[in-house]
Amino acid sequence: MIQHHFNPFRKSNRQAYSLFDEKSSHEITVEDELAILKPIPKYVWEDDYYEQLKLELKYYKVDIQVLSHSEWQELLKTGLYDSNKNLLLSIFTTRSLTVRQVFDFITMQCQMTCQFRHLKIQLKEKNYECIIKDVHRTFKSSDFFQKEEVLQRLQDILVAYSNLDSQVSYGQGMNFIVAALMYLDFNNDEAIFEILRTIIMDKEWRQLYINGTPGLFMLIAKFNFKFKKRMPALYQHFVKLGIEDLSMCVSAFYLTLCMQHAPIQFSLVLLAMFFIEGDDILTKMILSMLKYFEHYLLQLNEFQQIIEFIKRGLINNFYREMQKCRKQQRLVQVLLDIGLIKRKEKQQKQKTKKGFMKQLIDKPLALGNDVYSYFFR
Repeated sequence: MIQHHFNPFRKSNRQAYSLFDEKSSHEITVEDELAILKPIPKYVWEDDYYEQLKLELKYYKVDIQVLSHSEWQELLKTGLYDSNKNLLLSIFTTRSLTVRQVFDFITMQCQMTCQFRHLKIQLKEKNYECIIKDVHRTFKSSDFFQKEEVLQRLQDILVAYSNLDSQVSYGQGMNFIVAALMYLDFNNDEAIFEILRTIIMDKEWRQLYINGTPGLFMLIAKFNFKFKKRMPALYQHFVKLGIEDLSMCVSAFYLTLCMQHAPIQFSLVLLAMFFIEGDDILTKMILSMLKYFEHYLLQLNEFQQIIEFIKRGLINNFYREMQKCRKQQRLVQVLLDIGLIKRKEKQQKQKTKKGFMKQLIDKPLALGNDVYSYFFR
């Protein structure tokens, strides 16, 4: 635990922290849906980290700038911001954004087509049985999703998209994306429909839901390759336990955009990142979370325990850990360690040429490509 007079910027304390240490952190839990769907706080993050973040970036020599509070307000009004500043890190660390503002920011990325009201009542010769079943399976441990009017709203949005896109119609996972946005209870079903439409059609996410799910297979293959390369020890540990492919764990992360087993305020941050960076940010985030808990996972020796933690505990525990890292003033160090941010590559200074032999080596040969022809011309 951090001591009262601990100074994270003293050189003697530079290596005081490593990645997840179970002894000095919260108890690892695998949350059920009811624990995830807690009352939504006003802000995405509990505390303001802007000034502390600038100190840490300077200390660790990370050449990244983030948006200030006034710049956030300008972005939300006009959609414009300084492209030299890192929007991804800004979203991940700022307290300038309320949960409502993140939702509005995502809505700004969508083109309003004004089709929702027409599509939700449009009857087509389709079987909506799969949608109706999944509607009643969605966050079923939450009282909010036991209300008939809420379930009807969820069904209307899914049916409207099904009527819009005859090729995809409906795919499992869409229900959790819509439901998580509905849980914010902003009563803006048309905006939620447009967010879903933008994700699947404009962001080319439909390849994950069409027959054969070619997009999902491609993402899982890319993920498995990067996981094996980045965490070879953890990969070998999983193979020994019979987990040769993590598709059984991470497929749901892609199909639901990480919105099934994550605190709503954090899943909104991930969704905003997806709108900015595309699918690469999801793969990067999942790998970074696994990297953070690598030491913990290496200690687990039961197949089912590992699967359950990754599927239902990974994102929620990571969010809680990031809150703790902010309080302990070590967020930048952790983000560097897990690869979410990187130091700018140092430009190597050209060394001054010294000595006659150095000049000969660097001088182009006039009469041939060998030293003999240079001296005996």
